[in-house]
Amino acid sequence: MSERTDERRWAAVEEAIELLHEDDVDGAVEALRAVLLADADNVHAHYYLGLAFMRRDKAGAALAAFGEAAHRDPEHLGAQVYRGWCLYELGRFEEAIDAGERALAISADDDDALHLLGIANAETGRKAAAMEYLERFLKGRPSAENRVDAEALLITLRGGATVMPQA
Repeated sequence: MSERTDERRWAAVEEAIELLHEDDVDGAVEALRAVLLADADNVHAHYYLGLAFMRRDKAGAALAAFGEAAHRDPEHLGAQVYRGWCLYELGRFEEAIDAGERALAISADDDDALHLLGIANAETGRKAAAMEYLERFLKGRPSAENRVDAEALLITLRGGATVMPQA
């Protein structure tokens, strides 16, 4: 794809991104669908449509949008990671692990992919892998909430208490 084409595709989604920032998710979805009617290969539109559907807790629709983005650009880190999170939300843990591994192949230390792989491996009973990914995740800069959740899961996986002690 030429640089000019990519610039044009970014410009096409600017309004929708602004609508998402303004929390007008329905308006963003409408704008992104219009972009995709004009250019079905616009990876950015597929990706942001996925984000919009995630904001509406529509994991299946978000998965389809992220899948289209990842299909059109297999190196799109965000599409791979969020595709994995959608699969996780849908209880499709093996596929979520595959998506997380694809994301790590793009960016070896991606916090979101490491977090996804940690909890998805825990769901499938792969304790050693889950602990490895969660420990790597904690070496990054997770949010306070994600840090607490990951630390609690690590304690559980190590056979410790399942409830964090009161401070």
